[in-house]
Amino acid sequence: MAKIVKIKSMGNAAWYKDKIADSRIQKKLPERDLKLFLKKRTIQARFFVLFLTLSLFLFIYCRTVPPINKSGTTALQTAVVPEENNKSKDPIVHTHYPVPALENLNAIMNLNYPGDQLQGVFWGEHDFNHSVYLTFDDGPNLSEIEQFGTMTTVSESILDALKYHGLQSVFFINGKNLEYSNSHEKDRLKEVLMRMINEGHLIGNHSYHHHNLAQGIFNNGLNDSEEIGREFTLTQTVLDEILGFSYPLVLVRPPYAEPGRTRNLDQWLIQERQYLISLQFDSYDYAYKADGRWNEQGIMNRMSELLDDDKKGGVLLLHELENSALMLPDLLDKVILEKGYEIESMESLLEKKYGRES
Repeated sequence: MAKIVKIKSMGNAAWYKDKIADSRIQKKLPERDLKLFLKKRTIQARFFVLFLTLSLFLFIYCRTVPPINKSGTTALQTAVVPEENNKSKDPIVHTHYPVPALENLNAIMNLNYPGDQLQGVFWGEHDFNHSVYLTFDDGPNLSEIEQFGTMTTVSESILDALKYHGLQSVFFINGKNLEYSNSHEKDRLKEVLMRMINEGHLIGNHSYHHHNLAQGIFNNGLNDSEEIGREFTLTQTVLDEILGFSYPLVLVRPPYAEPGRTRNLDQWLIQERQYLISLQFDSYDYAYKADGRWNEQGIMNRMSELLDDDKKGGVLLLHELENSALMLPDLLDKVILEKGYEIESMESLLEKKYGRES
């Protein structure tokens, strides 16, 4: 119970005032205030942590979810190859491509292949009914070049020219050209490879390291069947890893074409039911020198003479090189097509030769 304390004021007038005198209660007031202070701070801290957590979640979400395009779908849902004129150097959003129908590849795989005799297109053949079949070795080549005032790549420049004319070709790729060091490079490789497939071209196997198989890889040409097979199976493995689905490389051209062909290679191709694709015309584009005999005009003259000498046509060897990409439009317009040749697809040639399995 509180005590009544008598206080004398100045003027000797007495008055009384109630005063809390319980010392025990007085001592506990500061402790209670401290608890209230800490309680308020704890609540504020919890709200602050919650705010930071929500902010971090929204930041990560906005960075990882692809933008919505005009059709109302996200970039991950878009199942088309990027437009050929989209040469942006901005980081590429990983795109899920649908597995193509691969009608032209399936047409070859359904041909009659007895299993005891090598099939394909060979050096000694001559009668091709005035048709030319385009092939490009040593790709893909994503080196940048300038053409018609815009920057593109060697492979895409070739694809642009073929698309403009509505033509199909075979691209014989090297496994070493499928190597990449980061996800951006892998995406660019996949973009170009998918464009080849979706625009009706075929992809063939040109080995991994581009060794001359006729000179041997590890055993000086003796008993190197396993090493030869590994050169092609490794390219197949790397290609499938980039594409995300299996694309059987049933068309094979050994490095250096006919001079690189061996008995071991022929046996391996028969065993795997794959087709050897040799050539009839060598463009010599790999020998290009701007100030030498094989400059652009020299190569064009050579091709014109070859096609004049042999009116029967055949398989033309070109390479995914800068000079080849730049001269391709003129080679098509001013030499091959101008001389009246038809440019046909490889599957149509193989179908004529071997027919379908019954």
